[in-house]
Amino acid sequence: MRFCSNCDNILIPKNKKLYCKACDEEFNLGSDQEEYKIQKKIHHDESELAPIVIKEGLRGERISNSDRRAFEDYFSSSGSEGY
Repeated sequence: MRFCSNCDNILIPKNKKLYCKACDEEFNLGSDQEEYKIQKKIHHDESELAPIVIKEGLRGERISNSDRRAFEDYFSSSGSEGY
């Protein structure tokens, strides 16, 4: 990890050089190019997991295909165009 010689802020890798966001300067990487890699990882723990709740009404019977067609015919023949 290197710091800017002008303002002592941390230098981040950008376009194969080290960049200071504060003073907008770029510096050469040097010999330790493998050391400067940005890795973005998100670690989740079990406390972030939420249980899935299914209502009893949704778990039961579904509407049959013939009932679905009857409802579609009934509501499509009403003549209204949406809301």
